[in-house]
Amino acid sequence: MIRPARLTDFAAVASLCSDLGIAAPPLRGTLIDERDGAVAGYVRFQMLGQVGYVRDLVTAPRATDAGLSLMLAAAAALRAAGVREWHLDARPESHAISVYEQLGMRPAHRSTALRFPWSRLPELPGEPATALSVSAADDEDLERGLGLLSGQLAMARQRPRTVIRQLRDDDCAPVGVAALDASGARIFAVARPSLAAPLLAALRPYALTSDVALVLDDDALVAYLSAHGAQVVLRLLHYTGPVP
Repeated sequence: MIRPARLTDFAAVASLCSDLGIAAPPLRGTLIDERDGAVAGYVRFQMLGQVGYVRDLVTAPRATDAGLSLMLAAAAALRAAGVREWHLDARPESHAISVYEQLGMRPAHRSTALRFPWSRLPELPGEPATALSVSAADDEDLERGLGLLSGQLAMARQRPRTVIRQLRDDDCAPVGVAALDASGARIFAVARPSLAAPLLAALRPYALTSDVALVLDDDALVAYLSAHGAQVVLRLLHYTGPVP
């Protein structure tokens, strides 16, 4: 039986996540596959306008067939809400990729998760840029100018204790944007790698850890930061497609 998550499911979800070495997510926007009174898996998703984002798909080791049922249930919920397109990130070795492709999703690009130590920031070469705060009125201009998906900044803003900063050049054109929360910079985009330094500097006062986690779609930026102390954690494939 697939149903919306309840507060009483948190311990079971946390146990599944613990087995995978990941943190348990919030249960909002989560569907549970319950079998014989036990949680066999869950899918967590979000939506903004006509775009859906699958954040997690986790199944118990003995219930790998739950993946397809959970994704179909998520698709039905998104479709009923008027969503026509969905996205997700997956590890290249993930067994769930066959499920995503069965549902018509295809890899659009790859991403790299890495960690950059704040202690290396003074050594990172950069160029001048003006760092500013971001309001909702800036979102469309930033997303269009820096190639982000529509709604990404609005979604980031929904997370607690999120700080969003932008960079503008002398002509006031957007050349960088980042969203930092407790887990790291889920959004970090710059027009050129040399703009990473001023954007990181704009985030530094709000950092609570000794390094910052970044997920980047720009191979040149990954290489630039790796050459200056960043460590690659994992590679991801970004899948997208029409909601079936």
